[in-house]
Amino acid sequence: MQTALLVACGLLLIGFTLRARIKILQWLYIPASVAGGLIGLILASANLFSEESVDRLPSLVSWFVVAATKLISQDTVIELKSWPGWLISIVFAGLLLERSDKSFRESLFSVTRQGIFVWIITLGQVAIGVFAIWIAFPLDSEVPGSFGQLIEVGFAGGHGTAAAMGVIYKENLDFPDGPDLAFFFATAGLLYGVVSGMVYVNLAVRRGWTRVGDVKIPVLTGLEARDELSPIGFGRVRAEVLDPLVFQALIVATALGVGIGLQKGVMLLVAMIGNSIGLSAEVLDQTVRFAGNLPLFMFALIGGLIVRELMYWLRVGDLIDGDSIRRISGFAMEFLIVAAVTSINLSVLEKFGWPILMLLILAFAWTGFCLMVIAPRLLPRTYWFELGILNYGMSTATTAQGLMLLRIIDKDLESKAAEDYALAAPLSAPFVGGGVVTLLFMPWLLENANEGFVAIGLMIVVAALYGIGTRMAVKNRE
Repeated sequence: MQTALLVACGLLLIGFTLRARIKILQWLYIPASVAGGLIGLILASANLFSEESVDRLPSLVSWFVVAATKLISQDTVIELKSWPGWLISIVFAGLLLERSDKSFRESLFSVTRQGIFVWIITLGQVAIGVFAIWIAFPLDSEVPGSFGQLIEVGFAGGHGTAAAMGVIYKENLDFPDGPDLAFFFATAGLLYGVVSGMVYVNLAVRRGWTRVGDVKIPVLTGLEARDELSPIGFGRVRAEVLDPLVFQALIVATALGVGIGLQKGVMLLVAMIGNSIGLSAEVLDQTVRFAGNLPLFMFALIGGLIVRELMYWLRVGDLIDGDSIRRISGFAMEFLIVAAVTSINLSVLEKFGWPILMLLILAFAWTGFCLMVIAPRLLPRTYWFELGILNYGMSTATTAQGLMLLRIIDKDLESKAAEDYALAAPLSAPFVGGGVVTLLFMPWLLENANEGFVAIGLMIVVAALYGIGTRMAVKNRE
């Protein structure tokens, strides 16, 4: 683990240096974790060469392959591959620690169309993916119906959801290639989203679709302006007693600990119920094992909510610093991404080449269709592109990337796009694109129902949501 930690730190540093020095990475807004992860993936791929194939390579190339193999050994890759499963639990533990300033009722009545738009995007990603797999590979046992959910998992969900679903694919759905495929789709979505997003932004500026007209697109090295430094958190305790960041880390750790306790408690409860109703030893063992396979990150999410509400009940909720919690979650996400990208098993590309290519093409087409066709008909007329490009970034990679694209054309967030997006989050984030529908209901449905039935049913739901959203837009067109 020490070697893996040093390798991950080195890759992040390399990625940051490349981002600060190479113009194309700055123009494309490639995160340092992804750049470093891709370098790690190239180096780790040297492990795929056999000794015979290395001997047949040119001397300079063979030297590079041998050096790369020693730098990132197979043992290091195996260690890095285990990181996303527990790092995502840290991320989820911090998600609900900070209270929102907006109520769910306020969100429900002010930005319903935005919430509907997110549901259309994400359910549409599942529908077209599952439908394509059902039509093209109906009898292929190596391409299960859950393969079709990879678009939503990787694109709308991103690396965090890929890590979460990776656990479910491997432990609950008997799909061992699922984690590698999920991380591949997340990486492909992020790279495509930033490149295509810049193209759409430039097109919108030239066509006059933005509120501010012509704007200059900035190029960021990744370094803060020396005269505009911003705080990354605020101290809630005295540093002489305990470092303020350590205190916030202890809150996150408590939430994670509560989550672990809940997971163990569920296993104990299942065992007690099984014994009380007289289950056989074999069935009881399988049932308890299934309960134990429920992903820790879901319990960690609940643990964060419990810790938050308990602290507010004890009147010490003000000790939670949201900025510091986000920094801790961001720390975990950076290492999660670099570890996940570095440890992608490229052999899955050879094994699933055609279905991967098919889903990627469909994903590119659907996300572009949602931005260019659905967004102007469903979203507020005065800032449909601003809100649309924010959702486009979310639907191809992450919300952070969507905000980055938005700030290019709305630097000070003067449009209502960011506000609408934030207010609508309770209508979608807990459910799709990484919520309970994505992580629990959809895998169960695809495992127990016919893929064609699921795909057609989702298409009907998407069409109904579009009808409801457009009717609302006609009645209240800003």
